[in-house]
Amino acid sequence: MRRPTLILVAVMAVVTACTSSPAGSPADPDRAVTVGVGSTDEQRVLAALTITALSRAGIPVDQPRTELGGTQGLRQEARRGTIDLYWDYTGAAWSLGLGQQNPPADPRESYERVAEEDAAAGLIWLSPSAVNATLALFVRPADRPEDGTMTELARELSAGGRTLCADTDFIDRPAGYAALADEYSIGARIPLRRATESQAITAVASGACFAGLATATSGDARRAALVPIADDQRVFPAFIAAPVIRAEVLERQPEIAQILALLTQALTTDRLAELNARLIGGTDPAMIAENFLGPVG
Repeated sequence: MRRPTLILVAVMAVVTACTSSPAGSPADPDRAVTVGVGSTDEQRVLAALTITALSRAGIPVDQPRTELGGTQGLRQEARRGTIDLYWDYTGAAWSLGLGQQNPPADPRESYERVAEEDAAAGLIWLSPSAVNATLALFVRPADRPEDGTMTELARELSAGGRTLCADTDFIDRPAGYAALADEYSIGARIPLRRATESQAITAVASGACFAGLATATSGDARRAALVPIADDQRVFPAFIAAPVIRAEVLERQPEIAQILALLTQALTTDRLAELNARLIGGTDPAMIAENFLGPVG
């Protein structure tokens, strides 16, 4: 993680010089930004990164509004004007926020379609990160298929006797396990065990399940040293993470887009999984952000 951190710090120094208030001058309270935070550990990490990046660049930040739920709650608060900025995921925004069917699996298409739809509602998607918090099947390193793909894993699962752990919703809904099994020709003999994401990861780590379903950025999976399997047929929709800002706030403070673009350039699925793992391990979100962004100056 060292190299992208150094790049981020170097470029942010330039932005800070251009956007921060003169030495000794008070911050303009009218420019203060309120960050909305969802109800997951990952949202806490992303919010901490955002607040730290903005603060370092001279943008005053109000006390964040936390525990706002998922996509729907965050969007609702943004439309009300109670928050100015939040992180969302393209697949979630497409299906839950906009009520559309079949969220795209292609990351670019997923981002562009959501950004276009939301712009009309005054919600502007800033530069996307390389984080795709989609679903993934995790296995122990020793059980990883040689080519690392779901196509090969499906063959092993279809051989029988190897249990797949997944949440009840995924198992029951047509667009969940049924779609995965159909696309990858997974045989009907595969045993399924209903489990939460955390339970699925624990079961895989202990050997009780051969594979378990979790988000690709799962901190639990990272802490358990499990590895994700590539969805080579793109069955799972893209959940590209990006900051979303109210249009009027962006118009007033356009520098926010540049500042957060530097942050999104440094984030990947793998790096966010590592940050999530650190949070689960007990590290304070603010400390995680400080360490990721590196020393000031």
